Amino acid sequence: MRCTAFRFTAIGLLTALAIAGLAGASVRAQQPDATTISVAVAQGNAHCLIKTGTMKPEKAQSIADGFLAQQQISPQASDAVKNTAGFSDLMNAYIADQGGCSALVEALQR
Repeated sequence: MRCTAFRFTAIGLLTALAIAGLAGASVRAQQPDATTISVAVAQGNAHCLIKTGTMKPEKAQSIADGFLAQQQISPQASDAVKNTAGFSDLMNAYIADQGGCSALVEALQR
């Protein structure tokens, strides 16, 4: 399996608008900012790579961390976003929008 940080970034950027739309539909009063969207995409991708057995947790998280570093999002900012109420719902909405973990991983592998 070849899942590069570039592909990880491309999938994340292509889905940022979709996840913003999902979040807007479910949480009309609060639109997620770019940092929240990036963290949700990175963590959703890592979650699915791990859940499907495609990657070991350390490798998947390393790719997610690299993606966030490219976006100039610090580990502290990422942790703050992940600890925000509703983050899991946002991440799960992103995964669902991609067709579930299997479909998301297939897209990452392309």
